[in-house]
Amino acid sequence: MSALSLVSSYLRQRARLRLLVPLSILLAIAGRYLVVPPTNTLAAIAIAAVEALGLVLAFRIWDDLEDRDSDRTRHPDRVLASASTTAPFKLLGLAFATASLVPLFSTPFLLRRLAGLLIGIAILSIWYGVRSTSRRRHALGEHILAIKYPLIAYAVAPELPADVVTPRIVAILAAVYSLVCVYEYAEDAELRHVFTSRRSVL
Repeated sequence: MSALSLVSSYLRQRARLRLLVPLSILLAIAGRYLVVPPTNTLAAIAIAAVEALGLVLAFRIWDDLEDRDSDRTRHPDRVLASASTTAPFKLLGLAFATASLVPLFSTPFLLRRLAGLLIGIAILSIWYGVRSTSRRRHALGEHILAIKYPLIAYAVAPELPADVVTPRIVAILAAVYSLVCVYEYAEDAELRHVFTSRRSVL
């Protein structure tokens, strides 16, 4: 199978736009309300949603790359798990990340935005490095993986307040994190089993 066919098949299977587009819109709207009063235009929110979608897809590809070995057993039907090479997927993730990050360079407080993303990357990198070699899903790990979503909302926010951290920022990002966790729990039967299994807590 050609690299283009691999990527196309992967996107059809894993880029579930009916779920990821609403999620990206939620992240953009959350970012809008980090500033009071919000003065963003509809166009600015739409751009933020597109940026968020690209970052969500980039993080998803990274997660699938890290889960590739375990997915050969848990999800052998997944394109990435059965592919003979990972290069096309790494390039795809890099393309999504680049397309999302380039517009951020014209926004205020760029360093703070990038710092938020780097914090998320660092946290995930540590988790991927220390988690069990069995790659079994863990309750703690699922909470850690969800951290990227509020950080994406912060990074793509149309505006940011002058203060680095405010009670409002903490409350909104915590709400985003909680909503994602609740949705993942309700939508994923395997995840519910993880949380009810004592052996999967750590």
